[in-house]
Amino acid sequence: MTNGQRIAYLRKQKRESQSELAKAMNVSPSTIGMWETNQRAIKDNDLSNLADHFNVTTDYILGRPEPKDGLRVAAHLSDDYDSLPESQKREVQEYIKFKTAQYRKEQQDKKD
Repeated sequence: MTNGQRIAYLRKQKRESQSELAKAMNVSPSTIGMWETNQRAIKDNDLSNLADHFNVTTDYILGRPEPKDGLRVAAHLSDDYDSLPESQKREVQEYIKFKTAQYRKEQQDKKD
């Protein structure tokens, strides 16, 4: 998955349009489109703002690998998890499944 694909994935998970994300990031919608298609590099401050906006690390957006000592989807779920609506909890669980599958595929690819 490319950086742009990760941004698009996160945006869609949040059910945001490119225009809505552009407004939140204080950039043009075309900039979002170019980020998502890897036609424009992301400035450091925009990368940091994206990570904050999506509540992920910059490493995640950049596609840096999981730690070599094993899968770390989440050390814990925040106290806020229990107060989430069921639909949001399902999204969190789907994200964990996604990351787990991604990690397993990367590990299998390394073996092959």
